[in-house]
Amino acid sequence: MNAIETSSLSKSFSRGRVRAVCDVSLAVPAGSVFGIVGKNGAGKSTLLKLVAGFMRQDAGTVSVLDRQLRPCESDPRVGVLIEAPAVYGRLDAFENLMNRALVLGLPDPQKACREVLAAVGLDERTGGDGKRRALWPRGSYVDDLSAGQRQRLGVALALLGSPEVLLLDEPLNGIDPTGASELRDLLIRLNRERGVTIVISSHILTHLERMCTHYGIMRDGALMRQLTSDELADACATYLTLRVDAPERTVAVLAEELPGLTVRVLPDGALRVTAPGGGEPDRTVLAQVLLAAGIAVTELAVSAPDVEAELVRIIDGKAGTAGRRTSKKGR
Repeated sequence: MNAIETSSLSKSFSRGRVRAVCDVSLAVPAGSVFGIVGKNGAGKSTLLKLVAGFMRQDAGTVSVLDRQLRPCESDPRVGVLIEAPAVYGRLDAFENLMNRALVLGLPDPQKACREVLAAVGLDERTGGDGKRRALWPRGSYVDDLSAGQRQRLGVALALLGSPEVLLLDEPLNGIDPTGASELRDLLIRLNRERGVTIVISSHILTHLERMCTHYGIMRDGALMRQLTSDELADACATYLTLRVDAPERTVAVLAEELPGLTVRVLPDGALRVTAPGGGEPDRTVLAQVLLAAGIAVTELAVSAPDVEAELVRIIDGKAGTAGRRTSKKGR
């Protein structure tokens, strides 16, 4: 089952002159951590707003947990943080959470608010003197909090009501490295222990790499590609690129002598050779086999994995292996 499905979803602004989301058909598997990747202006936030019911689409449909939503309809099973958290600046953090909990009709709103504050690391902490102090003193206006604290509050608001799906737009923005690591670990726990489906956009690709099981690549409002983390890892696997004087014969020789290897002929005639499990083949054994067969190797390049570079390459629509770390050895 898919937690979220969109079909031919489109949205334009400025009387159709600016196409923010263009014919997007997205499938987010239930129980996944789905990363929406793209440059600024790619349409990530607009797509999440359409799914959340914050704006009306021009065309297409949105379904959440097998239920098709009406335009501008929000599903109570979805927790949302898009752009900046919607908060009352002249209330404190707990009061903002209580306001949301009462709107949701939670049976024990104070307990629910305390739990989400603890979940995002904003409960009491023990100081060096052994005394416990609240990170957010009651009565401290949200307007006076740091950007990172406000972002944590936004995540806490999204978690109220134990949603089955979380939509998070750049949730780690403005948070210090320690806080970002803690929040990322929280999201991973929610996914693994409670089965919460998480859709998260971020321009910090290393954050997504550590979390995501699936990716959706957006460019200019269009969904260019969907792939799993395994497919991305395969695209980023360490491999050897060989240039030989007899490519077709080399493929046949390697298939017979080293059947565990995966050999692919690239468009420029070079050979991509990958070991079982995606590792780098043993260059000594490979060279011995080719030497015994009388095949001359004119160039050998080792391509190391770089997930961030591969995602950037896909976003930019570039072919080849630009951005990989390579070392070459001619023969």
